[in-house]
Amino acid sequence: MTNKTPIKQSLWGKFFQILITWTVYFLFRPKILYADKSLKKSLKNRPCVFVANHTHHFDGAFGGAVLWRYKPWVLVKKQWYEKPRTGKMISWCRCIPINLDEADGSWYESAERIVDNGGSLLIFPEGGLSRDGKMGEFKAGAALISAKRSIPVVPCAIYGTYSPVFGMRQKILIGQPIESDCPSDMRHSKYARQLIADSQKAVEALYAQMVEKYGDCGTYKVNQG
Repeated sequence: MTNKTPIKQSLWGKFFQILITWTVYFLFRPKILYADKSLKKSLKNRPCVFVANHTHHFDGAFGGAVLWRYKPWVLVKKQWYEKPRTGKMISWCRCIPINLDEADGSWYESAERIVDNGGSLLIFPEGGLSRDGKMGEFKAGAALISAKRSIPVVPCAIYGTYSPVFGMRQKILIGQPIESDCPSDMRHSKYARQLIADSQKAVEALYAQMVEKYGDCGTYKVNQG
C-alpha cells in the first residue's frame, strides 16, 4: 500500500461507492437530519471536516453513504485494509488509511491534498468504537487539518442500532459548522485541541437531542446534564 491516497476515484470505484450507498439505504433506511435545513445546501462544495461519534463498524460506510452530497473521504484504520477482500473493497471507496499504533503522517498528507482540491473529510475522533456506552475523548489530530487550512468542523451524531430492513431507522443529525480561524499568535496544535473540544461538546449535545426525541436506543449514552 502506498502512502499517498489518490484524490480521485476510478470509474469502478465510483460505481462501487454507489452500490454501497444503495445497500446502506436499503438495509438501514437512514434518516438525515439537520440542525438547520439550510445546511443541506450550504455545505455542498465546501471543504470541511465532518466529525462523528463511533459505536459500530458500519459507521464508516453509513457516514460515507448518507453524506453522499458532500463526497467525504473517510479515515479508516489501516488494519481494515489488510483484511482479505474487505481491504480491497475499502480501497475502492473514498477512504484514507491511518495507522493508530504508531506515528503516522501519511494520512495527514493525503487529507491536505484532498481539502486543497475542494474535498471534505469524515473522521471518528474517538479513534475506536465506544463499547461501554460512553463517548471517548476526541483526538485533536482530527481538527489539525481544520486549524491549518481554516476549514470548518461539522459535528455529526449517529444514532441507532443498525437493525436491517424492518428495524429502527438509522439516523444522523448534522450540526452547525464550527468555523476555524486560528489566531496568528497561537500554535495550530493548540488551536486544534480547542476546536476538537468544542466539537465533542457539539456531538454530545446533538446526540442528546435525538435521545430526547426518539428515546434511548441502548447503544450509546451521553450525559445530558
